Amino acid sequence: MKLMLHSPEEKNELSQHYERAFRCATELYIVTAYLTSWDASLKLNESCTRFRIIIGKDFGITKKSACTSVMNWLPAKRKSQFMVADLIDGFHPKAVFWSEGNEHFYAIVGSSNLTRAAFEKNYEANVFSEISNSEFKSAKIWIKRLEEKSVVVSGDWLSAYQEAERKATKKPPQKLTNSIDSGYPSLNMWLPNPEDAEMRVSKRQEQMRAYAKHSKGLKALFIKCATGEVSSESFYEQLPKYWSHEKGDRLQGSGWERKGKNSDFRALAESYVRILKADPQERDDVVVEEIDLLHERKIPTRTAFLSEMLCLEFPSLYPVLNKPVYTYLERVNFKAPRGASEGAQYIDLAKKLRYSLMQNPGHVANNIAELDTVIWLAFGR
Repeated sequence: MKLMLHSPEEKNELSQHYERAFRCATELYIVTAYLTSWDASLKLNESCTRFRIIIGKDFGITKKSACTSVMNWLPAKRKSQFMVADLIDGFHPKAVFWSEGNEHFYAIVGSSNLTRAAFEKNYEANVFSEISNSEFKSAKIWIKRLEEKSVVVSGDWLSAYQEAERKATKKPPQKLTNSIDSGYPSLNMWLPNPEDAEMRVSKRQEQMRAYAKHSKGLKALFIKCATGEVSSESFYEQLPKYWSHEKGDRLQGSGWERKGKNSDFRALAESYVRILKADPQERDDVVVEEIDLLHERKIPTRTAFLSEMLCLEFPSLYPVLNKPVYTYLERVNFKAPRGASEGAQYIDLAKKLRYSLMQNPGHVANNIAELDTVIWLAFGR
């Protein structure tokens, strides 16, 4: 363990350890109560497989300009990995956890937020230490719990967030006003609740029960196609045995078949199986990776069909992509992070819908699959 005590008159070792974390990490997780500046010269290790920054917004101290700098710094595939603890009142951690591979794990924990003052002017006390594998796993579980109450930092959140004004005085030169109440989320996601919504939710629940009856066979078919035991053409032909309107477990209407019939279902199945087998804590990242891969390979079934498969298997996590959903997004002025990859846009949507249900605990829909049918009722033809 190394104790790092900083004052304005002394050389700051904190920045050196931050640079090391970005340069060497194969996994990197950062939590900070406030974000007021960002060093865009930082280079993230290209081999870094998992990355999160979660910031706080209490009292409006976090600066929009710093958030914009991070959003511009992030590559397209990582646009959904910068989050704000919008549903957490009292978010005060200041820590960095990372792995450098080969069973080496590290942490920086202390008083320093991601602010320029923390690296230059402030009196700060921090600890840098190697930690055990079990401690690193505990940190990842803790980060995941924070993430569940957080939302992706994007255009819609920034436009709703109120940054505190800074008033110039003689002593001290700058002082934050206390007019911002930290107890309320910045982003309020309105949910439709049309007439007959309860009936539609009951019907969706029947569809989910029907899927539960056929899911074992459907997933077995995906695995056979992924391994080459079943051809792409045979997969398409066998699909209705497990998923169709006749079986009662198909959520969307017809339409994707015309464009998707000649799709490369083996490529799609390989991606779907990797998502199924992913560690639950890392599944969102795997979804981004696989959708982006299918996008690069121009697989047409990566949107409506794949998203329905994900919604059926993980009804609390992933939405179906369809026209009514896009209409709803326009109504609530939804903006994914600018320049986000297709996979990052999908996960941003998923996180916002999860977040909206947390904000509306009394809504008729209990999960994203049920919310989908309510959105269809409100915004479908």
